[in-house]
Amino acid sequence: MSDLVLPKWTSFTKGWHNGPYETISMHRPELSMAGKNILVTGGGTGIGKATAIAFAQAGAKSVAILGRRLDRLQTSKLAIEQAAIGDTHVLHEIADVAVPEQVEKAFANIVKKVGKIDVLVNNAGAICPPGPVAAAPIGDLSKVLETNVLTTFNAVRAFLSHAGPKPVIINITAVLVHIQPMPLMGLYAAAKAAQTKIVDYIGAENPHVHIVHLHPGMVTTEIGGPNSDVKGQDEAELPAQSAVWLASEEAAFLKGKVVWANWDFEELKTRAHEIKESQLLTIGLEGVPM
Repeated sequence: MSDLVLPKWTSFTKGWHNGPYETISMHRPELSMAGKNILVTGGGTGIGKATAIAFAQAGAKSVAILGRRLDRLQTSKLAIEQAAIGDTHVLHEIADVAVPEQVEKAFANIVKKVGKIDVLVNNAGAICPPGPVAAAPIGDLSKVLETNVLTTFNAVRAFLSHAGPKPVIINITAVLVHIQPMPLMGLYAAAKAAQTKIVDYIGAENPHVHIVHLHPGMVTTEIGGPNSDVKGQDEAELPAQSAVWLASEEAAFLKGKVVWANWDFEELKTRAHEIKESQLLTIGLEGVPM
């Protein structure tokens, strides 16, 4: 991936963050997740693991993680339990999120143990080898669609069947969905765009569901693969704690919006009415406000 050229990021807010800060601090009572059941797909490593830890630190009633590898899930479960405050119930379920039967079984098992799920963090996904679209093997396209689009399709549908009365979906999207095309990343960008629109439609067709898309920043995780030389600029705790804030009442004005973890959320709050009542922070065609 050494041929990739990352653009210079343009921020929606004056403030820019690479790690946690006061507004998203787990010590703030406004971010308490007491009484909430949380489920994180891809929770065995990276951003998913950090997000599950953050919800446990916010006092969630339960935190459940899904993944394919038992060893990663067990390690993550232990870390979540050690970080939790209070009596957070931590669960893990082995499931390939690309297989609907496994997803449904995992969700049903969790609900039997802790009750309806309040917050889904749709985090499971994978990148594909970079390269020109015209030269990409057809198998790369099939795989990246399976690991990003099919996984999301299965997870959000299962969530609708097992959600509590005020369901929240925090969808981990990617900056590639809405910036100018970055050469060599076309297949992944297309898959994440499709993933994001699926969640948008879930929100449009189920208006009681509160959805927010979160670009997590540039975090070094296993998603880049063992040979990746792209190093992250941001701490995993930044998107993790951002997800907790986005699930709180303070962020209610961001329903249906796309936000970057790097942006200053305190600044976003000062523009809450403007953002809520406009097409700001939505994906569309500039000049056609619909």
